[in-house]
Amino acid sequence: MSYDIRFAVKVVGAEDEFVVIGEPIYSNPTYNIRDIFVKSMDWDYTLDEFYKLSEVWPKIEHGISEMTAHRKDYKKLEPDNGWGSVEGALKCLRSIQDWWMEWSEWNQNVPMECVYMAW
Repeated sequence: MSYDIRFAVKVVGAEDEFVVIGEPIYSNPTYNIRDIFVKSMDWDYTLDEFYKLSEVWPKIEHGISEMTAHRKDYKKLEPDNGWGSVEGALKCLRSIQDWWMEWSEWNQNVPMECVYMAW
């Protein structure tokens, strides 16, 4: 099983309806690295739920800095079956950052508060 990371905007006038506008390059990391994500970001997120990117962004940044500074602590959370790694988790979080940086460059009138992200 793997994630399906995507970005969306909310449809005006339609409750809980989202239109997907993109996905990061590394959008489907294995679900086996969930423990690494949860611990590094200090966030027990729900799969398939859309969160405001402006609320997720600090968690993404925290996860990157945590895994970079304390790699050994997170290596212990790598799955025994070999499917997933700290490197893969870092790659995923960095690809989320990269997506936003590129997308927002072309869509400068859309604030981060209007963009949502789901795992």
